[in-house]
Formats: sequence, structure tokens, C-alpha cells
Amino acid sequence: MSEMASPVSLTTLSTELRHKVLASVIWTSTATLYNHLDLFFQDPRVRLRDDWDIWVPTTPPQPPALSLLLTCRILRYDVQYLLNSSTAQSHPYEIDVVFIAKCGLFPTWVCCPLPSQINLDTLQASFRIMDVEDIDDEVPAGRQGEFLSRYRGVSSDFDADNYPNPPPGSWNFYRLLASFLALGPRGLTSPAYQRENRGCLSRSRYSLQHLIISVTSKEETEMDDERRERASGPRRFLLDHNSDLPYGGSREEDVFPGPPDNSPYTWTGPTELETVRGMYGHAGRLTLGHADRYGLYLANTLWALLDFKWLSRGFGLMVYESILDDITFYVDGKPRPHFGMDDLLSLEPLKHRTLTPEVAAALQVWKEWVMKWRSKLRERGMLDEPRPSFAFVRYLPASMADPNECPDSDSDSMSGSDV
Repeated sequence: MSEMASPVSLTTLSTELRHKVLASVIWTSTATLYNHLDLFFQDPRVRLRDDWDIWVPTTPPQPPALSLLLTCRILRYDVQYLLNSSTAQSHPYEIDVVFIAKCGLFPTWVCCPLPSQINLDTLQASFRIMDVEDIDDEVPAGRQGEFLSRYRGVSSDFDADNYPNPPPGSWNFYRLLASFLALGPRGLTSPAYQRENRGCLSRSRYSLQHLIISVTSKEETEMDDERRERASGPRRFLLDHNSDLPYGGSREEDVFPGPPDNSPYTWTGPTELETVRGMYGHAGRLTLGHADRYGLYLANTLWALLDFKWLSRGFGLMVYESILDDITFYVDGKPRPHFGMDDLLSLEPLKHRTLTPEVAAALQVWKEWVMKWRSKLRERGMLDEPRPSFAFVRYLPASMADPNECPDSDSDSMSGSDV
């Protein structure tokens, strides 16, 4: 009588085969992409923080790697090995961010193997544009307007009347970026974790080799044609008068002009904002309103960080301290600007009225420190040298600061609105 074969378990497989099985689980998508009706019918979302127009799922998806880490020592070691191996380079962390005018940002992790992982290779942030009208046109009768009522933003407009302070809508993007760099993936899913870490957005704790920002045009439907017909005559509006859209408000080009014309970092897609602003309604929105217009805005707000400009200078320090290789933009799969972080760090900041000799000298001290910091991070180590202090840095505009939380800055000694 032949002996019965021993049962095969995951831990008895060869290391190579076991790694293949685990890899297929670790990098399984944690969520599917939402369409406009999914956002309406899913469980209501909540604000990531009380005064932020960043809406996250009430119950975030469970990362596949987390349960594997809790099984046994062998699998825990294998998972940790895979997350830090070259295999991880071909599996970026991926977050889907829906932008809806008047409402704000709706981020959802699509692939997030382990929220607590500190050294990441690639993060791909995919931005999509939706309209509230897309939802209202397809929800059941009697429920039109319900989505906007539920998610109307308190700080989502793009009007720069308070120049030189950035418009409220841009801060949602800054907060999204700063939360990730300071708090990691959990910083974009958990309001409770945000509350526990109030006052901690000024220091980066996570490193990233590559950041990919991809913007996708909204798919046009028959409903869009019908809305264009309904919006004819006196209901049509110039884009220049619509502060719900990026570059639709006044003075935004003064706040976020982007790189100089002769710079290799200027936007490579269609950017004739003056022409588009002279168009009516959907004609202008189709030209720049959905993908290139929003991509241009994201790139120029990011440039304000990289060029150490105004209030955003503190966030700019974090970007250089956390993103080690590059930031690349795409629109509908076509490449747009590419920011090499080492090259940018070697440039002199553009002269503007807040770049005083004191600020320039302090930035130079910080640059010498951050080059050593970045070198250590590439070696997966930590620099045993404190970060220079900056009396001139303010991380959040004074009007938005919570008096009950620790300030997101190294010093509150400077109270001017344009610092």
C-alpha cells in the first residue's frame, strides 16, 4: 500500500515558488476605480480633516500584505523581503484621485501593499476629472443635487483674491502631498490617524524614488452634448469667471505662473490660457478644462514648492527631503514635464520679493544638509545630523491654522501673510 502524500502548504513550497505566490497576493488591487455613480451610491465618504475638501472612504480597503504579515514568521520574512526587493519596482503604489469642481478631491488607494512601509520606490497618482452634472443626470429621479449637498466644499475654489496667498483649491493638493510624505499611505485614508498626528505635517518620514502624476480627460457622453445645448444663451459663462475651475479665477497666474519661458521644466502641452478664457462654456473646458488645464495647474503649484515660493516654501523642503529621483507628469498617457530632483536642487531659486539675503543664506545651509540626507536615504539609512531650523518657514496659511493644534512650522515668529 503506497504512502499517502503529505499535504502541501505555502510554507513547504520552494522559496522561489512561494515568492511568486505571495507577490501575486501582495500586489493585488485593493480597490477598483470608481465611476461617477459609484461615488454616489457607495457608503458616504468623510473629510480627511474637518476643514479639508479631501473626501476618503469611511472604511478604507484592507492591504493584502497586512494579513500575510500576521500569519507566521516565515511568511512575514518573505513579505518584508519582497516589499524591499527589486520586484517592488515594477509594482508602484497607486492612488486614484477624482477631482470634482465645487467638492474637492476624492482619493482611493488602488494598490497599497503595506501602509506602514517607509521606503517606497514609485507612487503613481492618477487624477481624473468628473462633473457634478455627470452624477445628477444619471441618479434616480428626485435625488438630483444630493451629491453636491453632501460633499459641497468649504475650501475648493480657485479664486486668488487673497493674493499673494494661494487660492483654497490649491491647498487641497498641497495637503494631499504633505500628508503622504509625512504620514505615509495611512495619512490619505484615516481621519483618526490625521487627528493623532496634528502638527506633524512639517517633517517628512517617508521616502519615494519616483512620483508619477497622471491626468486623464473626462470621457465625453451624450449627456455632455445635451448640457451644452441647455447652457446656451445667457447661461453660458466665460471660463475666466468660473473660480470652481483651475485658472478660472482672478490672479491665479500671478500666484502660480510656473517656470520661466526658457526653462526646460515648462509645460509641454497646450497652455493658451488667454485663448481658452475667451471661449464660452464647454468649448473652452474641452480645450484645457479637463486634462491639460488641470495638469498644468498641478505642475505649476508643484513648481511653487520646488522654487521655494511664499507660504509653500515649507512644503517644498519636504518634497526635496522625500522624493529622491524624479517627478513626471503625463496627460492622457502623453509625457509632460519631467522634474529631476538633483538637478533642481542645484539651481538657484528665482529672485522674488520674499527671497531676502537671510532666507537665501538659510536655504544654502539647508541644501548642504539635504544633500547628505538624500544620500543616506538612498542607502536606506538615516542621517545623524539635525535638520536646520527655519524661522521664515510657515507650512499653512495663518487663516487656516487650527489654534488648538501644534503649528505645522519650525517657528511662528513670522506672521506676515506672504511669508
